[in-house]
Amino acid sequence: MDGLLARLRGFRAKHHRLEAALFFTAGFCFDLLLLERIDSVPMLIHQGSYLVLLSALLAVDHHYSRTGPVPGFWGKVLHFRTEMIHFLFGTLLNAFLVFYFKASSGLFALAFMLALGVLVLANETAQFRRIGPPMRVALHGFAVTSYLAYLLPVLAGFLSPWLFAVAACTSAAVTYALWRLYRRWTPDPGWTFWRAVAPSLAVQGLLLSLYFLHVVPPVPLSLKLIGIYHQAQREGDRVRVAHLRPWWKVWEHGDQTFLARPGDRVFCFARIFAPRKFRDGVKVRWAYQQSGGGWVRTDAIPLTIAGGAESGWRGIAYKRNFAPGDWKVEIETVDEREVGSIRFTVVEDPGTEPRVFAEELL
Repeated sequence: MDGLLARLRGFRAKHHRLEAALFFTAGFCFDLLLLERIDSVPMLIHQGSYLVLLSALLAVDHHYSRTGPVPGFWGKVLHFRTEMIHFLFGTLLNAFLVFYFKASSGLFALAFMLALGVLVLANETAQFRRIGPPMRVALHGFAVTSYLAYLLPVLAGFLSPWLFAVAACTSAAVTYALWRLYRRWTPDPGWTFWRAVAPSLAVQGLLLSLYFLHVVPPVPLSLKLIGIYHQAQREGDRVRVAHLRPWWKVWEHGDQTFLARPGDRVFCFARIFAPRKFRDGVKVRWAYQQSGGGWVRTDAIPLTIAGGAESGWRGIAYKRNFAPGDWKVEIETVDEREVGSIRFTVVEDPGTEPRVFAEELL
């Protein structure tokens, strides 16, 4: 038995990076399946309490790093303060990763997600933790901004670049206020503005730049389903769609190979999750691919979404004038940040025989 345990420890030590990646992936999938709605009041309170606790723990860590170890029971508890800090950071970063993942679409958003995933993994390593307080200040600033980035739209009932700017500025103000409080409790000439505030300000500047470059995903919105169909019609709270997709093309959403006859219309159906009491606009943007490879954007159909439904708000848009070739539809916010998209190919159908459509209620 001892030999088996020794071999197991040796195997884990040899493949510790793979083990960390597997645990991260499993934890992310678990959170993805079980994490509540982004507008869940208990979850928002829970995450807010974590941020308050983190702020207090950062103060405690700074204080006792200067005054030395504490004897007795509290000394044993405080010995694990670094682990507690990074556990809280890890829990929050996992939640942010899930919410950004649900709202992300496009290559730039994918790059943002990958960077956040690397940050989540780095938070678990000893090398990252040894960077010390400036990195924790930067992480704290990122966590406060990310939390406010969806809390404010949930409370306001709409999405706006100004709300994200308010989130970033509020986070910077919180960092500055905490620095002043920490200095009063623990006088420390080394705990300067450049160590205790500037890292968070750098994070806010980066996040604002990425947001206005349309890299940061548009939380709290998320696309739950999008498809291309020959017909789409509302029936109460749901939509009945019709398509010609063969049964074996299970990976396609409707008629992504659109067999077109004269008089056909291309319908795009989308389900978009939005928080309760949320009311805002989105645009359904159509684009076709030129022979040279570039995309030419055409119509942008405005729709007004209303939040609250667990399965998402249902919207329909259609296009009459189209030519054979490659097309895509992008669902985007009013300020043109992509919520989701779908590509499809229009193919001329020379047949004249009656078509039999398969129908679904979505």
